Amino acid sequence: MPNRTAAPGTDRRAELLAAVVRVIARRGYADTRFQDVADEAGVAVGTLQHHFGTRRRMLLEALQTWIDETDAQVEVLRTGQGDPWERLQVLLVYLGTRLGERVDSWRMWLDFLGAALRDPELRGSGRRSNLRWITAIADVMREGAEAGVFDPVLPPEEAADVLGALFDGIALQVYALDSDASGSELVDRLIHTAEALLRPRTA
Repeated sequence: MPNRTAAPGTDRRAELLAAVVRVIARRGYADTRFQDVADEAGVAVGTLQHHFGTRRRMLLEALQTWIDETDAQVEVLRTGQGDPWERLQVLLVYLGTRLGERVDSWRMWLDFLGAALRDPELRGSGRRSNLRWITAIADVMREGAEAGVFDPVLPPEEAADVLGALFDGIALQVYALDSDASGSELVDRLIHTAEALLRPRTA
């Protein structure tokens, strides 16, 4: 087993954090314990304590890792193929489908927001993540307006705020209120809202 401990646990730590994220998605932030994660990862509780120290630090690090990974997906807006409207639609299809399929990442986000109500450190992480997300959307909207692709009814920052609020509101309906909307229905709702805000000038 020469390589098992060779790199000071970087890969192992990532595996443990992934296990924490899976447990939080199933059980929620408040109900995730060391033992739950230990069972999920197939390790002893002492292993988790060695890596993270406290339960709070383990949960905070896992949530921050998950937020960073989710934020990275926003880069599709900046680097994807097509004009701004095409890129925005790709993202809306992706997000709407994941909402309709009840993907755990959206459940994680809602649970994160709930926990952030009582935790200033989580609120700070959530605010920074939301700002990055809204800024990325606004940048694409601004690019489209400057290129003549959009004829927006609101400034880009305000339109991006509306879409961001819509995502969170739909997520609440799906996960907290048991909406039976399908992915295709949610995609249509998101795209129609974006069309009303941006008035894309399609050929």
